[in-house]
Amino acid sequence: LISFLDSPSFSGREHAALWPGSPNPPSASHLHSLSHINRARPWTSHWQHEQLSRQHEAQLQEHIKVNCFISFLQHQQDLLALKHQQELLEHQRKIEQQRQEQQLEKQQREHKLQQLKNKERGQESAVASTEVKMRLQEFVLNKKKALAQRNINHCLPSDPRYWYGKTQHSSLDQSSPPQTTLSAYNHPMLGTYDSKDDFPLRKTASEPNLKVRSRLKQKVTERRSSPLLRRKDGPVITAKKRSLDVAGEYSCQLLLFYVLFLQYLSRNPQFWSKHQFGLGGLPLPSPTVSKLARGHRPLGRTQSAPLPQQQCGQAQALQQLVVQQQHQQFLEKHKQLFQQQQQQHIINKVAQCVSVSLLLYMNVVYVSGKISTTHIHTAVCKMLLETCSFIEPLSVCVCVMMSGPFSGLVYDSLMQKHQCMCGNTTSHPEHAGRIQSIWSRLQETGLRVHCECIRGRKALLEELQTVHSEAHVMLYGTNPLRQKLDLSPMFVRLPCGGIGVDSDTIWNEIHSSSAARLAVGSVVELVFKVASGELKNGFAVVRPPGHHAEESTPMGFCYFNSVAIAAKLLQQRLNVSKILIVDWDVHHGNGTQQAFYTDPSVLYLSLHRYDDGNFFPGSGAPDEVGSGAGVGFNVNMAFTGGLEPPMGDAEYLAAFRTVVMPIANEFAPDVVLVSSGFDAVDGHAPPLGGYKLTAKCFGYLTRQLMGLAGGRLVLALEGGHDLTAICDASEACVSALLGNELDPIPDEVLQQKPNANAVQSMERVIEIHSKYWRSLQRSASTLGCSLSEALQRDAEEAETVSAMASLSVANKHIGKRAEEEPMEEEVPM
Repeated sequence: LISFLDSPSFSGREHAALWPGSPNPPSASHLHSLSHINRARPWTSHWQHEQLSRQHEAQLQEHIKVNCFISFLQHQQDLLALKHQQELLEHQRKIEQQRQEQQLEKQQREHKLQQLKNKERGQESAVASTEVKMRLQEFVLNKKKALAQRNINHCLPSDPRYWYGKTQHSSLDQSSPPQTTLSAYNHPMLGTYDSKDDFPLRKTASEPNLKVRSRLKQKVTERRSSPLLRRKDGPVITAKKRSLDVAGEYSCQLLLFYVLFLQYLSRNPQFWSKHQFGLGGLPLPSPTVSKLARGHRPLGRTQSAPLPQQQCGQAQALQQLVVQQQHQQFLEKHKQLFQQQQQQHIINKVAQCVSVSLLLYMNVVYVSGKISTTHIHTAVCKMLLETCSFIEPLSVCVCVMMSGPFSGLVYDSLMQKHQCMCGNTTSHPEHAGRIQSIWSRLQETGLRVHCECIRGRKALLEELQTVHSEAHVMLYGTNPLRQKLDLSPMFVRLPCGGIGVDSDTIWNEIHSSSAARLAVGSVVELVFKVASGELKNGFAVVRPPGHHAEESTPMGFCYFNSVAIAAKLLQQRLNVSKILIVDWDVHHGNGTQQAFYTDPSVLYLSLHRYDDGNFFPGSGAPDEVGSGAGVGFNVNMAFTGGLEPPMGDAEYLAAFRTVVMPIANEFAPDVVLVSSGFDAVDGHAPPLGGYKLTAKCFGYLTRQLMGLAGGRLVLALEGGHDLTAICDASEACVSALLGNELDPIPDEVLQQKPNANAVQSMERVIEIHSKYWRSLQRSASTLGCSLSEALQRDAEEAETVSAMASLSVANKHIGKRAEEEPMEEEVPM
């Protein structure tokens, strides 16, 4: 149309035909301008249409998403409601089922009671219910008990010598029950009655009794075997606190009874002249006397007839009298000898019972954890020593009891729950098997039995804040608080699928905070018991470790610095003036160094692999000596040189001899804490350690530290990830803490000199710290010597010093004598 209007053939006639009846039809120029406008309008409307379409599509997609999300929420809400409804129905069903069972049981019991009430006399005896049997047993036993008590009160004399002589049952023999009356001694187990622990009632004659008799015979056999054995039909005694308390009370009372009886026997020798008792409680005739009586005719005649008259009657009568006296003396001698043997036998038997009761009491006390073994009655121990000093095994046992305080151990299985949520322990070197393996090794070797195991606890939030910031404590110490404040830390996704605070330190939202606080609280409890003198020393089997945790940063498997927190609390609560912290983990304890970098009352001394800052965590240079008032109280024995060759026993023993012990002795601490990581033991890969120390070397190092602070030494587990290595090292350390004799240092270690890298590292440390510690100047001359050479030099120096001292004393005596004795004047010529 537009092209037609623009054509020259378009005429006015045609123009008028297009608008018929129009008074003013448009002119040709007007139509031409309209044609240009109409030519541009289709492009503008097309662009607006596309824009509106896109906006509509976007709005439609948003609407779809919102609808999907709303439907998803509605579906989840429906599922939760359905699940909640199912749980309610299940709960109601269980309640209804329990109610029905109780109602059915009640109906059955009422039915049985009704049958018993309606039973006729001519019928056979019905089977009595358990309740009826129990009531009948209580009635019969109470009646017998009252009768026996009445007989005892009216018949037995008050003299203690008759407590055992007038009965057919000796309290020393627990293999047979009494035959007649009870002993007047109120035994703790005889005074109580358990209705479940007695013979069942016999049936009437109308029913067969064979099965009942066989059961009675079995119970009699069990009862006569030992009164301490548990009956098969009795309740199973579980290791609950109440049961342990009762057992401990019983064993303690039994022990006191045996001790008092021994005292009575030792202080009343006339008891033996009036009563002879064997192990069965019956009078023991002398076998020698019986044999002599059977082998000889009686000396006296049984008839009243006069003696036959013989020649030399007086001489015969005198000879017969002499023979009679000799025979009487012979019988008396053998009687006394046999009586002494019986006395010694009974005393030994009682001593064995005392030892068994003593061990039972100590075991119950130890298992219950309620009473400390250091609180065993001192009076009992003194009585045992006074009474039984002639019995060597018992004396040794009592001396061991009175030799306390003991070495302590702390462990809690709840710390094993700090695990990665992936569930795979092989990809995480710091896992629960570490402390579980160490605890099992201490049990298998018997070391745990010789230590006192204390109960750990969770550290308080204010205790954690002595070292860490409040935000750090809230983030990693309290799950509910972190959720309320929405201060969740920046977690990372680990390659195993779990989460952590960095690539190594795993985090379990449910158990990690509790385990970390329990580790800190356990170390604090053990440290305070050692510092207060209740324990001699101790070893804390805890995880996660702590010496890498800084004020506001968890790292290196660590969240809270257990040893640093314990040291801070010692300063605040016990006013301990000087604390030594030794860190022999192969990694530097950057968190501990940060906590006490300006504190002169805490000496931090670390032995670690440094390699010029190329080994984790990169801190711990020799020139990091502290700041401010703490200058010189931060000592880093930093080994350099990598693993060519790796450090071993000779290098660590040399470092202890030349750096650690001289500074520690000069510092003279009040308490020694050890961050005891075992990742320097042979068996760890180079990224986790790479050194070649033996496990026994840590026993030697522990023994050296025991000479400080009066032996107040506590080791807390830090690193170490090879199970065999950390178990062997823990065993060596605990054995040293107990004072056991250690294996001698091998000759090759004694003769081996430290390698050049170690000597260079020790020289660097001595050069830096010799201006703070005078004792380092003396040890600098023996850096390159082997241990045997250094010991020989020390011995020679000691001899020289003693010789010089004796010479100076002699010179003083000579000078003093010269002053007292003036020279004689010469006689003038």
